[in-house]
Amino acid sequence: MLHKKGIWIALIIIIIAGGGGYTYYNNVYRPSQVTDEPAIQTAKVRTGDIIVSAGGAGAVIPATEIDLGFRAGGALVEVAVQVGDKVQAGDVLAQLDDTDARKAVALAEIQVAQAALQGDPNALTNNISGEIAVSQVEINLISAQAKLDELLDWQPDADAIALAEANLAAAQANYDTAVNKDAAAGNSVTSARVNLEQAQSSLADAQAAYNVAFDPGRDWELNDPRRATALENERDAAIRNLEKAQGALEIAQANYYLAVGNVNNDSAASVQASLVNAEQSLVKAQTGPIDAEIEAAQLQVQQAQIGMAQAALSLTQAQINLEAAQEALTQTALVTPVDGVVVAVNAQPGESVGATPFITIADLTQPLLEVYVDETDLDKIGLDYEVEVVFDALPDDVFMGHVVQIDPKLTMVDGVTAVRGLVLLDPESFSKPQTLPAGLNAAVEIIGGRAEGALLVPVEALRELAPGQYAVFVMENDEPVLRVVEVGLIDFTSAEIISGLERGDVVSTGIVDTE
Repeated sequence: MLHKKGIWIALIIIIIAGGGGYTYYNNVYRPSQVTDEPAIQTAKVRTGDIIVSAGGAGAVIPATEIDLGFRAGGALVEVAVQVGDKVQAGDVLAQLDDTDARKAVALAEIQVAQAALQGDPNALTNNISGEIAVSQVEINLISAQAKLDELLDWQPDADAIALAEANLAAAQANYDTAVNKDAAAGNSVTSARVNLEQAQSSLADAQAAYNVAFDPGRDWELNDPRRATALENERDAAIRNLEKAQGALEIAQANYYLAVGNVNNDSAASVQASLVNAEQSLVKAQTGPIDAEIEAAQLQVQQAQIGMAQAALSLTQAQINLEAAQEALTQTALVTPVDGVVVAVNAQPGESVGATPFITIADLTQPLLEVYVDETDLDKIGLDYEVEVVFDALPDDVFMGHVVQIDPKLTMVDGVTAVRGLVLLDPESFSKPQTLPAGLNAAVEIIGGRAEGALLVPVEALRELAPGQYAVFVMENDEPVLRVVEVGLIDFTSAEIISGLERGDVVSTGIVDTE
């Protein structure tokens, strides 16, 4: 809405200006021409070419330029290039003394082999380099974990219990036979045996109660609040009674063996160990592993895991050291990452060099021109603007290019504020046998605008009504008529008329003779 309002205001101003111009011409300007003042001058609208440009100076710079040096210092043993040589990415430019670096790699390789041997004694025999296959530490861990899993997953085995009971019965029979051979057992033996049998019976009862209490089929009772407490109390009592019965059995056995030994140590002692072992086997088959056995198995697993981690860590550290040593060896050769031409070499074989670059590679296949124009011509330089270049050393050749960069900040050149830009020369315009050397000076003309076959009027014919809005006085029947025109390019002498005039129209230039 505001834009349309502005247009109407501008039109009103133009109309008023036109009327005022006409009034001024008839009542003031024309009568004044009766005097000896110069007559009003005119010019015809013509067709022609107009170019708006800005002149400047520039010099060739490489499209890319990199300075190369070693990451670490050392003695320079070889420089493989010289100024002017063309190089390709990957070419070796110089070489440091790599004796120490090679020694470091050899030592690191030995450390890797040692770390591999710690994990797998057959690593070298099996030609394992840097990796542990199925090593001893892994075998230890697998074995320890399997043993622990077996203990944790233990379930009563009816066949094993039956076998243990049979073995105990046989051992007991052998023992009884041996004791019976001792003539009269005596009251002490009889009493001890009765106690032993009672203890065995109590143990069997306690074991039966334990089996009933810990029957997996009763685990559902734990989910019933009313039954859970009773079951837990029952299981606690079963554990205590079983432990108590086992203790009583051990005491009864000890008393019994003592009584029998007093009667005839030779016959009883010969089968005592078998009986004890058979009893222990039965208890183990019935009750499974004890906490101490599980804790010992867990400890073995943890120790195996620690050993595995230590072996892997040692090998990893050795591999890292080897990679670092190999990288350091690689860095003793200076390699160019880009194609280009060697433009500077600042060190010779035999010298000690540090991390400071000493070889410069430049890409001159697509040269750039670094140009400067006066700040007053800022409006005449822009990205992709066409540029004509004439080098001081090649005055008969005109090179073409276009602006590819404009610095956002002005710069000072010989005390003058200037705009800096980069111009990329078109490949067709510099396909010469020789390469344009860096630093080659040139005069440049930046084309800010170009119009061919355009309608042109002298700049003196323009009347600026507002910034960017123009009009001219057109002679109609020897009378000037103000007409709004659309103006394009303007140089020092002419202005391009886009609309509002036709070729052959006569316009007033005031009192300035433009012929």
